[in-house]
Amino acid sequence: MPELSAAHHTHQRLLRHPRANTAWTAARAITTRWYDHQQHLTHRWHTRLNRLSSTNPHLTATSSASPALLTRDLVTYPKTVTLARTLAAFLNRPHRETGKALSLIAHRLGLPRLASNANDPLGAFLTHTR
Repeated sequence: MPELSAAHHTHQRLLRHPRANTAWTAARAITTRWYDHQQHLTHRWHTRLNRLSSTNPHLTATSSASPALLTRDLVTYPKTVTLARTLAAFLNRPHRETGKALSLIAHRLGLPRLASNANDPLGAFLTHTR
C-alpha cells in the first residue's frame, strides 16, 4: 500500500523533530480513540482495512481476534503520522485558538471539519499544551 510507505517516510522525518515523541504519543492516542469510538475517517479506514484483509487472508482466518483490532495501527498509521506532524508544529507555536487549530488539523487530515468535543482527546491536547 503506497500510503503506508509514504507515511513511513514522513514518520522518519518527523522523528528528527525535537517534540516528535510527545506529538507521536498524543497523535496515536487520539487516532486510536477516533478509530474505536468516533470514526471521523470511517470510509477511508474501512477501505484500508478491507484491502489489508484481502491481501492478508490469515487476518480473517484468525478466530481469536478481529481483523479490525489486529490491523488498527496499520489502518490509522497514515493519519496518525499526519496528525503527529501537525501537533509537533503546534507545540512550537504559543497560544493558538482551539477552533482555528481544529480547522487546520481537519484540513491537513482531509476532513471538512472536526467538532470540538469535551471528551475528545484532541481538544484536551490542544487545551492543555498551550
